Parts: sequence; structure tokens; C-alpha cells
Amino acid sequence: MKLANLPVFPNWFPFNNMIFDGHMKVGPYEGVKTRSWNWGYRGPVLFYNSGRTAHTAARAYGYRDAPTEHKVIIGVGELVDVREFTNEEALQMVCNFNKLSESKVREMVEKAREEWDCPESEVLFGFFDLGDYIAPYRIGFFFKNLAKFHEPVKFNWPAGPVKPINTKITSGSPLARQLQLSGA
Repeated sequence: MKLANLPVFPNWFPFNNMIFDGHMKVGPYEGVKTRSWNWGYRGPVLFYNSGRTAHTAARAYGYRDAPTEHKVIIGVGELVDVREFTNEEALQMVCNFNKLSESKVREMVEKAREEWDCPESEVLFGFFDLGDYIAPYRIGFFFKNLAKFHEPVKFNWPAGPVKPINTKITSGSPLARQLQLSGA
């Protein structure tokens, strides 16, 4: 990878870890993230763990919430597509977020559809109404060529935006070393 400015993609712990650990696969994609907004960018993206924790996901997958897991860039991947989820992809993301089987989620969705008299997609994107669960946003960011860093790189996220920002990759920096070690 040519040293340059790269977008840094923020998320609560452990969602970025889940991508690199294989828990956020959907179809042919190595990892998928969810957002409520669209993005025209395609190409390499750095993954940043913010200071916040998604406790439901951390508990479901047994992640240990430690200070070393926060405010760090943990890897890089190639953003290849950004679009609305199909119902089938949204179903898979509900399973991924909550570590539930597809049959269990289908059962919960069908029961809710009968009670609420609404389409399947409304249940899937409103899954949190069924208890202590996580629902996806409607937009999927689809990734391939994921590479987790050997060691996380401390990063000071500027106050303000929640959308990706860019950071300059300087030769010899810890970030440049981890990019090189990861094969990116």
C-alpha cells in the first residue's frame, strides 16, 4: 500500500474486533459494518475502536473490555461496496451482532410480525424492540482484504465527527509499521 492519507473508520468496541475475528461475515464479504448514512468512497480504510463499548455484543462473544482495546486503530480493510441491506443480509447481521442462530432470529421475527402486523424488514431493523438485542442500520459497508494489526496503534480521535476522518500515514510511524507488517 502506498503511504498516503487513509480514512479512519470509528466504531464502539468490539464491533471492529468482530470484523477481524470473522463474526461479521455476510455472503462473499469478509466483514460488514452498518451505518445510517451512505458513503461514496471505495478503497482502503483503517478501523478505529472508540472509547465506548457495545456491552451486549461484548458479552455475547466473550470480549474482555479493557482500556488497551480503546482509542486504537486495530487493522485495515478494503471497502468494496456501500448499499442498503437486503432482508437476508439484515437477518445475518442481527445474528452476527447478537450471536443468535438464524432459526432463533427467524422465529423471533415471525412472532413479532404477527404481533405488530408489519413487514419483516421493519422487525429486522427494529430488532432491539425484542429485548436486549442489537439491530443493524439499513446501510451496509462491505469489506474484503481485511488485515488485523499485530499490535493496535494508539490514535487520538478529534472531538466532533462520528463519520470517518482521514489521517496521514508517515514513513516510520507506528501506523506505517503495522500497515507494512499486516501486508496491506
